[in-house]
Amino acid sequence: MQKRVCCILLSLIMVMEIVVPVRATTISGVKKEQQKTQNNLNSVNQQITAIQSNQAQAQEELDQLSDQLVDILTSIDICQDEIAVKEKEIEQAKKDYEDAQKKEDDQYASMKKRIQFMYEQGDSAYLQVLLESQNYADMVNKADYIESLYEYDKQLLSDYVESKNQVAELKGRLEDEEADLQASNYELQQEEAALQTLVDEQKKTVANFDAQLASAKKKAATYKQQLEDQTAQIKKLEEEAAAKKKKEEEAKKKQEQERKQQQQQANQTPTVDTGNESQQTTGDDPAQVDTGDDSQTTDPGTVDTGNDSKGTDSMNAGAGAVTGGSGVGQQAANYACNFVGNPYKFGGTSLTNGTDCSGFTQAVYAHFGISLPRDSYSQRSCGTEVSYANAQPGDIICYAGHVALYLGNGQIVHASTERTGITYGYATYRTILSVRRVS
Repeated sequence: MQKRVCCILLSLIMVMEIVVPVRATTISGVKKEQQKTQNNLNSVNQQITAIQSNQAQAQEELDQLSDQLVDILTSIDICQDEIAVKEKEIEQAKKDYEDAQKKEDDQYASMKKRIQFMYEQGDSAYLQVLLESQNYADMVNKADYIESLYEYDKQLLSDYVESKNQVAELKGRLEDEEADLQASNYELQQEEAALQTLVDEQKKTVANFDAQLASAKKKAATYKQQLEDQTAQIKKLEEEAAAKKKKEEEAKKKQEQERKQQQQQANQTPTVDTGNESQQTTGDDPAQVDTGDDSQTTDPGTVDTGNDSKGTDSMNAGAGAVTGGSGVGQQAANYACNFVGNPYKFGGTSLTNGTDCSGFTQAVYAHFGISLPRDSYSQRSCGTEVSYANAQPGDIICYAGHVALYLGNGQIVHASTERTGITYGYATYRTILSVRRVS
């Protein structure tokens, strides 16, 4: 991230350079300016290519983060639906609990009466009943009745104990299930908040690239306009130089013609020594003027636009311990069972001092040299997906906002809630979203 920020700042500094055109007055000076402008344009085009590449990468990362955010929001919806269903079950269970509690209260009242009677009367009440028997048969019947009373009391006490246990078990189970869902929902909410922060930051990065790109393109357009202006200036200077040269040649030609006319007039004048005339005519003919300078002032031609093609190229360059598994998975399942009973701690990764669900699976597999992502959402994408029907010990069972290790035979071990800590459970106790094999 720091490297990207540095690149962004560097690009902004380069793009925000002030373009100051300098007007030269000679062809060679303008050509030098034109070459410098072309180099600047090439540099800006390279910046544009780099910005576009970084922008595309940033947009791709933003799209991936957005997809992850959608998945997490979907998981939150699933988890909240499960919470809603569980709340209905809890409402029904509360009614069942009230009925069970009433039954418990009734049994308790009956037991108190029976115990009070037995305490007050003692065994003499039963002895009196036997002594009042009319005959042996009546005594046997009364003895059976007394025994039945004892059996009834015994059964009543047993039913009372069983009712209390059922009520306590029902209440505990509902509290555990609700706590598990709430913990998963809390983890999902935290993941959503963290991911939303990343999405917002990435959007700013993409927006910065948009601003850089717009500035760079504006600067490139300025350099292109400068090139056009400089080309027009060179053309104008060349035309002026050509016109001046033509004018000078015409003036020289006119002077030469005048000189020849004067020479002809001079040749028509009689002289005594005709031999000298021959020497004067052939030796000193001023028409033989050295025009070597003409080749040096030859038309400098059109502007070299080779750099323009370089600019174009630059624009286009770059764009528990249940058996049935094998290998590390079975070993991981066996190893995980050693920590059942240890505490649950949100954000924790310690198998002994406290861990959450994803920290539990991560720490277990880290023991075998296998690296897993930190959160439950990311673990849902690691390794290879397998069907639940083909799940083996050590596979990661993924729920909405929760993960567990499969033990086989429909059982799991997981860091569940603060109440239960690391515990065993059944794989189908919640909706399974994915099963991942990482070993």
